[in-house]
Amino acid sequence: MNIKNKTNKGITLIALVITIIVLLILAGVTISLTFGENGILARAKEGKDKYAEAEQNEIDILDNLDYQFGTLVENGTVEPDDNPKNVANAPELTAGMIPVYYDGEKWKVAPKDNAENKWYEYTSTNKQWANIVTVEESKATEYSATTNGADKVGTEVKMNDITTFFVWVPRYAYSIEKGYKTSDDLKPSATGTKISVSFLKDKTNVGTDGVTYETDYDASKVLAGQVTPKIVHPAFGDGAEAVTGIWVAKFEASGTTSEGQAVGNRKGETGALTEADESTYVKVLPNVVSWRDISIGESQYQSMKMKEDTTHYGWTSDKVNSHLMKNSEFGAVAYLCYSAFGNVPQINANGKYGVNWYDFHTGAGPSATDNEERYEDWIAEKYGYNTSLGQLASTTGNVYGIYDMSGGAWELVAAYYDSGHGNLSKYGNSNERSGSKTEYFDTNNSLNEEYKDYWEAYEVSDKEKSNSIEVDGESDPLTQDQLWNASKNSTEAEQKRHDLTEETWNKLAEKKGIGMNEVGESWSYRGLVVGTGIVWKVKPEDTAKTYGKAWNSDYVLIGGAAVPFLIRGGDCSYEAGAGVLISNVNNGSASHNIGFRPTLTLN
Repeated sequence: MNIKNKTNKGITLIALVITIIVLLILAGVTISLTFGENGILARAKEGKDKYAEAEQNEIDILDNLDYQFGTLVENGTVEPDDNPKNVANAPELTAGMIPVYYDGEKWKVAPKDNAENKWYEYTSTNKQWANIVTVEESKATEYSATTNGADKVGTEVKMNDITTFFVWVPRYAYSIEKGYKTSDDLKPSATGTKISVSFLKDKTNVGTDGVTYETDYDASKVLAGQVTPKIVHPAFGDGAEAVTGIWVAKFEASGTTSEGQAVGNRKGETGALTEADESTYVKVLPNVVSWRDISIGESQYQSMKMKEDTTHYGWTSDKVNSHLMKNSEFGAVAYLCYSAFGNVPQINANGKYGVNWYDFHTGAGPSATDNEERYEDWIAEKYGYNTSLGQLASTTGNVYGIYDMSGGAWELVAAYYDSGHGNLSKYGNSNERSGSKTEYFDTNNSLNEEYKDYWEAYEVSDKEKSNSIEVDGESDPLTQDQLWNASKNSTEAEQKRHDLTEETWNKLAEKKGIGMNEVGESWSYRGLVVGTGIVWKVKPEDTAKTYGKAWNSDYVLIGGAAVPFLIRGGDCSYEAGAGVLISNVNNGSASHNIGFRPTLTLN
């Protein structure tokens, strides 16, 4: 929209001055033509300058009105009088990626050029995030030609042929408009959204509003409850590392054996684990049992292996960069949920509990709109991703969003506390079940340089990392493991555990966009209670489990050095919290209720 129109300006100032002079001369008036203080030419020049200044001020005012109105429209505060403009970066595609839309019953090939917004529309009125699917290479020509499906638009893509779904999250800048470092309820409401998002152009930091955004802000200068400066979300990188957006797995990862059994699942009372075999590969599908009981190193290995697999995905391996979802990437999805362009998902409440949790179905919704207690009898026709309940668990409130961000399984993310603890290399490397050892971490428990782009490191207290921690009443400094051992239950040791964790928490303030330090000042640490071992505590004097919380009572739990890996998106009810911003820790080992999710970028 442009509300400026200055093409008709009438008579010019200089012409007016000359006319006056001629008239005065004809009238016989003596005129001083000096440039003195009161000379008419000096006055004319002064008038010309003031006119120009006023004209520029008017232009500035109109420009500002243009910007303000455009911002209100983009954020959904004011609706435009025509179709909302699609301002997000177009999804990046390579061979094998098939754009799709949902016709209410089936997924069909969408036009790559997004004709008539058939494929995607990132607006406050139509939250249709772009979806793609992949199929086996042998079936690719049924749905896509060299033009990525341009001659196949409208063709149904059979669910039995699909191997993965991915959803496009475009590059954007964000500002937290309410709830910075508070536990306020940040669910979007009639009073407005809680995060303001401006989509960015290509790989730049320039928004569609014309503003160039910074990549960081000084958290110490923002008080609790204040609006934060708008910055580029870190998940999209900067400079040479910048991307126009990321492809996020629509559902938690799954896989099957050669006999069709769900891998990583513990069945019923026996707790017997279904192991992956030579036929197993990562799938991303709805209404199937998620792949759990996998270590973090193995989940990274399986995610990175996808880019080389042209047989099952049909894409060009030198173009696709697949990896385990990073903590910042999880944050990018979560933050977009809380903007005008997304929806805060309700919980995936499906899962059975015997000796172990099992049968977690992907894409499931809550048991009812107002009741999200975990249920065991999963029925696709009632709770599946495309049902009315299932869509409540989507990041868009419809079938086009990302699922399982809240509830279902906890999810490992490629992020760790750089504590130097042995669990980094013990569980962070892939040697558990793949049969192919990949060392992401070296023998010194430091990340190998060649993998630095695939993991995010968070600093811990220097004292804790030194592995030599002085505690009053102890004759010798304690190691990391000794400090968190239940035998060290003195008041001094407990206070030290709290203080070191607080220092780690404060260091997190340097990391934006992950939904921890930015959105809550309440956190808890792995403390000890005599006789009961390790529990979560907010204060050293706590004698029972208490939890640090961020948005909507989501948990913010920080472990000791022995639990250096982060997990996200676990079981949290909608009434108590949306769950999409939960931050917890894990030692990285395989667990029966922890799964994973891959993401893609294009080279």
